[in-house]
Amino acid sequence: MGILGFSGKQLKKTLSKGNLFSTISTAIAQRVLSQSRKKWEQARAESEQALLSQVSAYETGKGAGKLLKGWLRYLHPKLTLQQAEGQLLSLLAAMDAEDHLPQEQALSRFLVSKTLFSLEGFKFSQCRYESYQQAALERLRKNPDQRKLTRRDVFQGSMFLPEDIIATTHRMLMILDNGHLPKYLATVLETGPLKDDADYMARLIAMTFQADSDTLGTAINTWFQSYCDFKIDESHQQEMWVNTSVNAVTGGLPAQVGWDLLGRAGKQLFRKRN
Repeated sequence: MGILGFSGKQLKKTLSKGNLFSTISTAIAQRVLSQSRKKWEQARAESEQALLSQVSAYETGKGAGKLLKGWLRYLHPKLTLQQAEGQLLSLLAAMDAEDHLPQEQALSRFLVSKTLFSLEGFKFSQCRYESYQQAALERLRKNPDQRKLTRRDVFQGSMFLPEDIIATTHRMLMILDNGHLPKYLATVLETGPLKDDADYMARLIAMTFQADSDTLGTAINTWFQSYCDFKIDESHQQEMWVNTSVNAVTGGLPAQVGWDLLGRAGKQLFRKRN
């Protein structure tokens, strides 16, 4: 009788499979994450123009939503979700009065969806942000070249340029301004530490709004160097997480814990590849 009811042959076979799984999984994780690190290491050494090319529309949209949510809460600390949506509907009406192209109107709705997503979080039903995301998709599909866009495309903002997201967010902030916007943005720039991509992007948008033309280039470069450090450190942490997860699955921790950890790590890797 073998250990835990396994024969010697079965145990050897199981351990061999575990070792193979561990080796392959670790190798894949290290390759994906090392590629991510290399991208940010190279970006850190490049010109200012090359730096901004590394900023994604998806992360910029998240930062814009967080910044707009913060502005609404700053104006009305006790604002309910329903009241916030009412404010955002009024904001869309003001934006549409100036924006007549479907792409422009879609971008405004994309940013409203990100703001509501930041306010309400993800839910399996009654997600208010989804209706604005769908409205953005409908406008984008009016362009023959964008008829095949999906909800996922709109959620990621892949058809928008980060600089357009930043500029449109600036306009939204100004429309909502009641004289206290500079004070709010100063608070955003002073708040720390930054914990995630949305925090960094919210700061970038606030900074580009506040900085004058003489200091903007230096400010962006300083911000991006810090963001690169954050992304490089994040990839190291994710690699450790993946290695811990693989080791857990192959015997370091109870099996179910290992699979749960690996599932989370897999989601992180999937996002890196997309």
